[in-house]
Amino acid sequence: MRRLASGSSVSLLACAVAVAALLTACAQNQPQAKPGAVAAGERYFPTGAQGTSAVLLRQYSPSEVRVGEEYEGSIDVVNLTEADLQNVSVNLRNLSNVHLVSSAPEWTHSNGEVIWNLSVLPAGRTETIRFRAKATAAGAATNCLSVSYANLLCASTSVVEPALQLTKSATPEVCGTCADITLTYAVRNAGTGVAENVVIKDTLASGLSTRDGQASIELQAGDLPSGVERIFNISVLASRRGTFSSSAYATSTTGQTAQSGEASTLVHQPEFAFSCDANNRVFLGHDLDYRITVRNIGDCAASDVEIKAPVPTGCSFLSADGAGRYESGNVVWSIGSLPEGKATTVTMAIKPSAVGIARTTATAASGCVAAASTECSTEVEGVPAILLEVIDTVDPIEVGQETTFVVTAINQGTKADSNVKVVATLPPSLEFVSGSGMTSVTASGQTITMAPITSLVAGAKAEWRVVVRAKSRQDARSRWELSSDQFKVPVIETESTNLYE
Repeated sequence: MRRLASGSSVSLLACAVAVAALLTACAQNQPQAKPGAVAAGERYFPTGAQGTSAVLLRQYSPSEVRVGEEYEGSIDVVNLTEADLQNVSVNLRNLSNVHLVSSAPEWTHSNGEVIWNLSVLPAGRTETIRFRAKATAAGAATNCLSVSYANLLCASTSVVEPALQLTKSATPEVCGTCADITLTYAVRNAGTGVAENVVIKDTLASGLSTRDGQASIELQAGDLPSGVERIFNISVLASRRGTFSSSAYATSTTGQTAQSGEASTLVHQPEFAFSCDANNRVFLGHDLDYRITVRNIGDCAASDVEIKAPVPTGCSFLSADGAGRYESGNVVWSIGSLPEGKATTVTMAIKPSAVGIARTTATAASGCVAAASTECSTEVEGVPAILLEVIDTVDPIEVGQETTFVVTAINQGTKADSNVKVVATLPPSLEFVSGSGMTSVTASGQTITMAPITSLVAGAKAEWRVVVRAKSRQDARSRWELSSDQFKVPVIETESTNLYE
């Protein structure tokens, strides 16, 4: 192995003799001559021996030239080692009767010397310096060469500069406050080195929250090597309609920060408005129809819409339109999607079984819509219906004998009647004897009056007994009249009684 001396600077022997003498001296090394040139000499540096040297210098030039005539020469610089030599410099000094005209590579001057800087000479390689020169006078033209090199032991430290980049995007538009909004965060180290312990933080816009109710987000991205990107997807919900925007921040313990642009989401929301169409009043015994209309007055479609209306107390379910079904005292309609600005109407029929107010509160609900309701009410009225019956217990009767009229008033209707009064007119062949019953009975001449009943409720019955005596022979007709607050025109009943002698 050849030994490479680091930082060595050595000189070729000074060629102070004529060119011919140099050729003679160097002939012992037997250099290989180049065409048109003669080897002027060679030397190993720095020791002079090939086995322990790093560089061989070999010069070629003509053996004879004329004064003032340009000639060509060259210098071979040979790296004898197995490693690159750095900062190689060939120096031409002690020029005598030699004027350099040109060279490749070009030379520089320093302190009267000609210097060729070869920079790096690769292992085992030969670099050749070619020059043109001329002699200025007859005699000997001489020069001396030296070579130096300076290998460096270099150490380098990588200088890094991490740089964070953060982007945030959001679902641009959703329908309903139950719809997921996806926030996407992408953090990247666009610099060099490692950004350590990277954290992403985002304070959500008012009205947004995570599924567990948090108003802010913090994401641990960890250590980010150069060029590495990490992406996070988070679902949030809106509590109302509107536009929601915010930007996020990223920080690291190595001092890097980044801010994203604002990401926005527009939240639409369905909304229900109700109306109910029903009779203001029906009489007991008649069916009652309800028409319930729900309208979507929001700005996007409502899905899975359900309308529910309980059957009013005191009423029984009869029917509903095609989409309705009866479930545990309620009529339910599943109508699917209801687009914005659209309405749907459902109907049901019920039968009241008692007087009073038939009332139902219909509700509409959807997965993304607050429940809305409307009230439908109808007054259910009864109708008084008084039946007046008069019968005589003995018929025919002999003159001078008595018979009893049994007078009955029955409210066969569905509502109480008030001030129910019965007045009878007897023919001249009959005379009043006595009277009794639900109210007092009085007589004035041939007129018999039963005091009014304050209220005769539906299904109730009032009864009186009026005793009369036959005065003369006749097919007698007695007239009985019933009046009340409901029946301004009296109900008339005529009873025939046969009187004989």
